[in-house]
Amino acid sequence: MRRLITLVLASGVALGPIPQAHAGKVESVKRAVKDKCNKEVPIDILLDSVVKAYDCQPDQEVTINSCKIKCLKGSSGNVVGQ
Repeated sequence: MRRLITLVLASGVALGPIPQAHAGKVESVKRAVKDKCNKEVPIDILLDSVVKAYDCQPDQEVTINSCKIKCLKGSSGNVVGQ
């Protein structure tokens, strides 16, 4: 019983921060879809769409909930200090 409690607590601690890790990105995707298509996106679609919206070329368009938005990934060619 003690092992079960320890296992449950350990998995809760390990899995707890995962949804918050993309909290700002979820809001960015939500805002982008709202601004572009005036649509609300269900949270389950938003969570799946974060990777899609950020794992793309910076000038590419991605479709989220039948709304085309620009890729939210920043330009990878920027060099700081030059």
